[in-house]
Amino acid sequence: MEGQLHLGDDDALVVLRQAWEKSLALLAPEINKPSFESFFKTARPLSIHGPLVTIGAASELAKVFLEKYSELIKTAVEATLDREIELAFVVAPADKPKSSSPPKGTPKREGIISPISEPLNEKYVFANFIVGPSNRLAHAGCLAVAKKPGRAYNPLFLYGGSGLGKTHLLQAIAHYTLGNHPRTRVAYVSGETFTYHYVSALREHRSEDFRRKYRNIDVWLVDDIQFLVGKERTKEEFFHTFNALYQTGKQVVISSDRAPKDLDPVEERLISRFESGLVADIAPPDFETRLAILQDKADAEGSRVPDEVLAAVARLIQTNVRALEGALITLLAYSSLMKSRVTPSLAEQIIHRYLIEKKCTELTLDAVQRTVAQAFGVTVDDLCNSRRRKDLVTARHVAMYLSRELTGFPLAVIGKAFGGRDHATIAYACNRIKKLLEQDESLKQTVEHLADDLKSGRY
Repeated sequence: MEGQLHLGDDDALVVLRQAWEKSLALLAPEINKPSFESFFKTARPLSIHGPLVTIGAASELAKVFLEKYSELIKTAVEATLDREIELAFVVAPADKPKSSSPPKGTPKREGIISPISEPLNEKYVFANFIVGPSNRLAHAGCLAVAKKPGRAYNPLFLYGGSGLGKTHLLQAIAHYTLGNHPRTRVAYVSGETFTYHYVSALREHRSEDFRRKYRNIDVWLVDDIQFLVGKERTKEEFFHTFNALYQTGKQVVISSDRAPKDLDPVEERLISRFESGLVADIAPPDFETRLAILQDKADAEGSRVPDEVLAAVARLIQTNVRALEGALITLLAYSSLMKSRVTPSLAEQIIHRYLIEKKCTELTLDAVQRTVAQAFGVTVDDLCNSRRRKDLVTARHVAMYLSRELTGFPLAVIGKAFGGRDHATIAYACNRIKKLLEQDESLKQTVEHLADDLKSGRY
């Protein structure tokens, strides 16, 4: 059909994929990791017909979540396509690969995945998890649980920072259980998904249906439990669901970004339940583990990278697995595009640049607003309201300018954060500050100092 782009056309495939990948990069900081991995990364652009962009969701639940964030997605896609669009979401699971061989380490599924479960990443299996001193206890606990659900370490509570492998281990339990325990019912959900299911059940008067589905599970894997903090009614329902499963010998595995005792404010009875089994932390990997992770990732990418280069990357990136893998992919992409040989000096050059860019992409609009407000002696509310006092206007425009320069968010997203202003207003503010910086040395020094603090994480 004229004016329509389909994924079967080579040109459209490139355009749509590139636009969607760039959109995902913009959206990732705004969405919690389990939901982003399960619903956003599994989605795919299907077609463009005039202004209409159709996105395929991996499941009905994924479609609901994408629709929930439709305005944010629309803003990101418009920024990457550089045109105004309308969005439509349909359920369109990705085609299964023609090969009948499962991914490395993925056993044949014999168990039953619950209808409430979020999609599983086929790469998140035990065979693909690199074990080191920082995660050995967590890995051993998860493997024991997978082999004997409900009989070993129940409940199992994992905690640690973002990108250290908690989601990988929870989903590895799911894959192993599904492959080795016939008729075992498995559900992997995030704290956000549990909340969504519960709130929807209340709104639609389906509380009994909600309870029946959640209490008809043999292995319950809950990722990012900290999402429930502050949600009183949801915490209460979680407590009763937890008790119902635990008391009937069902396996419960929970992950969080902090230890049970630090889940404040969570009442003592729930904390005591979490601490009644095995509590295992996952720390950032040591050098040897980081090196092994990089070697495994390079092999998976089909790239031959000298050991000294991998060692250089491992020394430079010390935070988490996600950052390690992202840095290596960035280096390999640069080497391929520029046709440059991968050397330790090139690695250091590219990784230093990657770290600066990554820090900026992780920078939130809230952090920019708070930093600018403090520097100018105003409040964040002053930056977002419509008061026209001269000093407020300048501070507001500086915050908008730094948001655009440092975060890479689309103008419409920035405008929304500043009291719902449109993209033209943000563009005007940025242009005004650029001109002022050429005329006002004092303002220029202030803005440069703020930019340095924000880029280095001193905020």
